[in-house]
Amino acid sequence: MPFVRVQPDDKARVTVVADVQEAARQVDDPDDFPPIPEMLAGDLRYGWDLEPAEHYLYIPDDATEAVGAMAVDLPTRDNLHLVWAEILVHPDHRRRGHGSAIMNEVMRRTREAGRNTIWVGTAEDDQGARKFVEGFGFSYASHDARRRQVIADVDQAEVQRLRSVALRKAADYCLERLRPPTADEVLRELIEVTAAINDAPMGELTYEDEKFDLQRLRDFETALVGRGERAYRVIARHRQTGEVGGHTIVATHPLRPEIAGQGDTAVARRHRGHRLGLLLKIDMMRWLAEAEPQLKIIQTWNNVDNGFMINVNEALGYRLSRLFNMYELRLDATK
Repeated sequence: MPFVRVQPDDKARVTVVADVQEAARQVDDPDDFPPIPEMLAGDLRYGWDLEPAEHYLYIPDDATEAVGAMAVDLPTRDNLHLVWAEILVHPDHRRRGHGSAIMNEVMRRTREAGRNTIWVGTAEDDQGARKFVEGFGFSYASHDARRRQVIADVDQAEVQRLRSVALRKAADYCLERLRPPTADEVLRELIEVTAAINDAPMGELTYEDEKFDLQRLRDFETALVGRGERAYRVIARHRQTGEVGGHTIVATHPLRPEIAGQGDTAVARRHRGHRLGLLLKIDMMRWLAEAEPQLKIIQTWNNVDNGFMINVNEALGYRLSRLFNMYELRLDATK
């Protein structure tokens, strides 16, 4: 079979996947960070919340080595109609039908799993990738922006001014800092505010709200620790009711200690309007400056239509790296 499943313990094949990713990155997205095989193995084993995507090497029948890679993510807690796919072809082997072969396998796997919707992403300015997915019937459905905060370039005086403004608006809240493992009683308090991320725009994607419960929040932290990441969470608690009104989370990895990734920042609906998102992110910056002084860059992603969070990020020194489109295909059940 031309598609070979890659297991996290198979260091040789994991390294080949990383090599294909790196070759593609240099051509398709040179501003992205190079893959690290050990981190990739962690993703294969743990995923985001103990539901890792399946990764495959593509080795054509007439070849002796991989010329591409495929990843398929099949959610099991919600969105059971969906397959989120990634297709990579090594630049030295493009325009020979390999991408089409991988896409056809994605469609076969989707039907085999009883699902009817596929998402694939491309850089907005990658016209070749856009034509490729449109050739299979995909349509544009949403767009996301990658931004980075270069810590050395941040205007700290402006951040201090913004903090003073936010503190006045959020006087009814106190901040707490958390590191995994988080006690179950606190995780229970975080379920509602974690689910608030469902209010973020998703464009025209066919998508249902993600379902969050205690077990999923446990699994998220287990996956973080399993991948070897150092995670930091700040929450805002209403002083009078004790309710958790907002949270933000950032993680970094010892194999890439100068770079951190921003996870969710969310504020529950009835706690909005108090500049909690801004205050949470500023407190996270202050914490990371103490706990991870080697950090140089924090990377974040937002839907382009999420103007509120983008404005917060821009005010804190995040600058646009690149725009990406998400394309969707609804499969005909009769085929």
